[in-house]
Amino acid sequence: MICICRTFTFEAAHHLPNYEGKCSKPHGHGFKLEVEVSGRINEKDVSEKGMIMDFGNLKMMVNDYIINQVDHTYLNDTLKNPTAENMVMEIKRILSNHISSTDFHINLERIRLYETDNSYAEWRRD
Repeated sequence: MICICRTFTFEAAHHLPNYEGKCSKPHGHGFKLEVEVSGRINEKDVSEKGMIMDFGNLKMMVNDYIINQVDHTYLNDTLKNPTAENMVMEIKRILSNHISSTDFHINLERIRLYETDNSYAEWRRD
């Protein structure tokens, strides 16, 4: 199994309606998103091209379905409670639908969303 990962950044604002700390007030973050996919190097298409997926195709997919939808937005307009954990699960849901409809024989392995430089939420495939 081979994994590749691409990193993305976006700016967005939110507030946490079910929280009593500082994050209950509107504020913004510079988010960093990592998306990792995996595939088998012995698949016919993979071995001929030498890659499980072109990094450019992964970039295009994530930009089209995630980054372009959330960059410079107020996240509460689309998510009821935009915690880092809920955002990761929504990103996973969206990308899983699009990955399954591609010609690539890949699996979504991991999504890591940094809300700050040292705090992130992560989903990993079981």
